[in-house]
Amino acid sequence: MKVAGVLSALLFGTAIVIVQPAATALTPSEIANIAQQITVRIDGANTGSGVIIEHQGNVYTVVTCWHVVQLEGSYTVQAPDGRRYTFNHSQVKQLPGVDLAIFQFTSNQNYRIAEKGNSDQVALGTNIAVAGYPQGTSDIDFRRGAISRLVSNPKDGYAFVYDIGGFPGMSGGAILDEQGKLVGIHGRATTRPDTNATTVLGIPLRTYLSLAPSAPAPKLPNPPVVTVPSAAKFTLAKTLIGDSQRVVFYEFAGIQGQYTEGSVNSVALSPDGRTLASGSEDKTIKIWNLTTGQVIRTLNGHSKSVNSVAFSADGRTLASDSYDKTIKIWNVATGQEIRTLNGHSKSFLSVALSPDGGTLASGSLDDKTIKIWNLTTGQVIRTLNGHSKSVNSVAFSADGRTLASGSYDKTIKIWNVATGQKIRTLNGHSDSVLSVALSPDGKTLASGSEDKTVKIWNIATGQEIRTLNGHSHWVVSVALSPDGKTLASGSWDDTIKIWNVAIGQEITTLKGHSESVNSVTFSPDGKTLASGSNDATIKIWRLSD
Repeated sequence: MKVAGVLSALLFGTAIVIVQPAATALTPSEIANIAQQITVRIDGANTGSGVIIEHQGNVYTVVTCWHVVQLEGSYTVQAPDGRRYTFNHSQVKQLPGVDLAIFQFTSNQNYRIAEKGNSDQVALGTNIAVAGYPQGTSDIDFRRGAISRLVSNPKDGYAFVYDIGGFPGMSGGAILDEQGKLVGIHGRATTRPDTNATTVLGIPLRTYLSLAPSAPAPKLPNPPVVTVPSAAKFTLAKTLIGDSQRVVFYEFAGIQGQYTEGSVNSVALSPDGRTLASGSEDKTIKIWNLTTGQVIRTLNGHSKSVNSVAFSADGRTLASDSYDKTIKIWNVATGQEIRTLNGHSKSFLSVALSPDGGTLASGSLDDKTIKIWNLTTGQVIRTLNGHSKSVNSVAFSADGRTLASGSYDKTIKIWNVATGQKIRTLNGHSDSVLSVALSPDGKTLASGSEDKTVKIWNIATGQEIRTLNGHSHWVVSVALSPDGKTLASGSWDDTIKIWNVAIGQEITTLKGHSESVNSVTFSPDGKTLASGSNDATIKIWRLSD
């Protein structure tokens, strides 16, 4: 997020009514993917399945059927990533009057929590899916069907009857609706001896929700120690000063203000970690030698402030966008301009280059679109429409197939690059989304917002995993480390915060800039962090051994 972009939002913004999109059905494969992430296997004195339903700190709560864990003895729970955790029958809490129970396990891993649906909306004919681990196999079983009967006076809580077959061992598994939300717990099957007809039953989620709050928390063993990197490991290595320090005063519509002419709007590190590029309010791009801290060359060509810079995967090409409504492609080695891209009717706010270097994505200030460009020809391949306000940030996935965009309309959209189709919209921020970043494995997205928070999302489902609170002003830039375990956030509170992504814990706050931090980026080895600020400096932070 850039200074001029923020000023434009403040001075020229118009009121918009945001209409929340209606819930749409997920594909069966998407629902199956959710089921795999929230369903656990239970082994021990008995076998069965369970659903990860709550999470606090490093403690996870699993709901299952009481008949799965009613026998005394030790049990293991196999999490979706294959890790196993031990619990004892004494740690299990039976919920009163129904065939439900809860237990907990501790882990510093980041497991998906089931998104709770509205089981009251489940009616005759409602499509559902059931998942669980059949006895004798380590593979999850996923089945689809529909509600065939609703029991008005259920025994042991079993109010759902459905036309889905099942196997022993699947008891305690998830019942999901067409949005992949949990609406019940799969339980038992009964067979009539005279007809051999089998009835499969489940317990509505509402039953769990009405009973779980009154259930005392099971007694847990001492949780394992979660190792968090030391705050002292991140230190300021150098400060780069090369842009104009001149203070510019302005007045617009009766509003007075000032900014530093050389404010650094964007920083990017080359793939080899040796070179840094910066875009500035003074209309220039500077290429820096990171070892010496010296400017190698200055790229001139834009007629207005440079908002965003991005290296190609081979480090030979640099893209820049500007309020002059152009994108420029540069030869890094020579500093020569290769071509200028024109296509948006308004100014640009963000650019991103695909991993293969053949495609560029750009987000626009006022025409609310994203354009996908062929860098070889300089032509627009397609225009993505869907946001109702300016597009502040765009980011490619590591395989280049997916694009994420963040907007002033408070939403994040996920796009299929090849088709230009919107995959889904992520809703959760209460104010403008200023920055988005994708994890290397393409499974997680981080977003920074004017609501002063960072949110972590599951891309496959669109579910918010957690919210990181700590900044006292807008979060304008987020970056994920190459291993996806660490997140850096830059804010208009003049600080950078470093976070442990898995547990959502703040590791440290980096202080050194005297004004707002506009941009943060990690080096390819994750040991260097660069930040650009309105104080017209770039700071290089190093992770010591």
